[in-house]
Amino acid sequence: MSPTGAPECMKAMNERKRYIILSLVLICLLSTAISAQNSAATLEQVQHHYQAAQEFERSGKLAEAETEWRRALALAPQDARGWTNLGVVLNRQGKTEEAIAAWRQAIAHDGTLEGAHFNLGIALVKEGDFGAPIPSLRYVLSKDPTNDLARRALAVALIGVERFQDASREIAQLLLRSPREPALLEMAAQNFMRQQRFSEAATVLERRLELPAAENKWLVLYGDALDGTGRTEEAAKVYRQALDKEPKSTIIRYGLGYLYWKLYRYDEAEAELKQVLAEDPTDARAAFTLGDLYLTQSKAREALPYLELAARRYHNEFDTRFALGRALLSTGERERGITELRTAVQINDGIADGHFQLGRALMQAGQSEEGKAHLARAQELHEKKRTLEAERYRKRGP
Repeated sequence: MSPTGAPECMKAMNERKRYIILSLVLICLLSTAISAQNSAATLEQVQHHYQAAQEFERSGKLAEAETEWRRALALAPQDARGWTNLGVVLNRQGKTEEAIAAWRQAIAHDGTLEGAHFNLGIALVKEGDFGAPIPSLRYVLSKDPTNDLARRALAVALIGVERFQDASREIAQLLLRSPREPALLEMAAQNFMRQQRFSEAATVLERRLELPAAENKWLVLYGDALDGTGRTEEAAKVYRQALDKEPKSTIIRYGLGYLYWKLYRYDEAEAELKQVLAEDPTDARAAFTLGDLYLTQSKAREALPYLELAARRYHNEFDTRFALGRALLSTGERERGITELRTAVQINDGIADGHFQLGRALMQAGQSEEGKAHLARAQELHEKKRTLEAERYRKRGP
């Protein structure tokens, strides 16, 4: 090719390049136009499914509504509101697990949707999953502190994970707005009892019992709260009232007998506990309390059958084995008594009286080496207890 032909050749090449570039631009523009048309068509289809789903929901056709929401989400799988609505329809059909999964999908796509968090939190609490819903319910309340249903669910969840103090704060806020609502007062009372805040529980239960339709169980719980604050005489009167309302309840009757036992009203305690055992001879709690009552009165022979019954039921508890051991020793059954006391101190090595009674019995049986070891252990535990009490007294101050 001659030098004079070079410009024509270059011109042709440039034209060809320009044609290729223009072609690519046109293809791009056409593709964009087609994509826009498809997006518009897709949006129109999604809207159609939305409208159809909502219409089915209004007419109560939940299965058909579910189908439409699923069709919409097949076209727009990242639509958080669509997932939220699908979850609602699934939940209304009793498909709880699928509903929970749908709301989790909604939150994964848009973590700001209050509806998805609220629905998820309520559903999880109803299912007994108490730890998982706490963040969602707290998020809802951060956006709307007046959402009492979310706060109730949060309180239940916190109780479920044994965060009782946190639950108390939520219940307190609810009671500020509804101070006479029975369900809230009942929840507050139970929560205080779990924290052994007996005085506060008693106050709340007093308010509950002033309202109509208070079940007998709240009167019984009130008695327990009073006893917890040291007001045992009042607690016994409350239990008496509860028993008058439900005279066939061996549980309430046992509670009354136990309170009489604590008050050293032994004749009344004996009468109530015997009545419990007459109605249910296998009631091991009543048998233990009655046996211990007789043992306290130095009636070991009367105590023995009741304590044996209790020990069969509560064979891994220090109190039953220890009391049975003492009763056996008092009735002359030294070998069996020592065996029971040995078992008691194995169950709980930290009770001084267990080691003391065992050590003394062993010394009397001529087993002095082992006996001295247990007596020494009893002395050690006594000294430790006295030191701790003295330290607490110093910290309390004058």
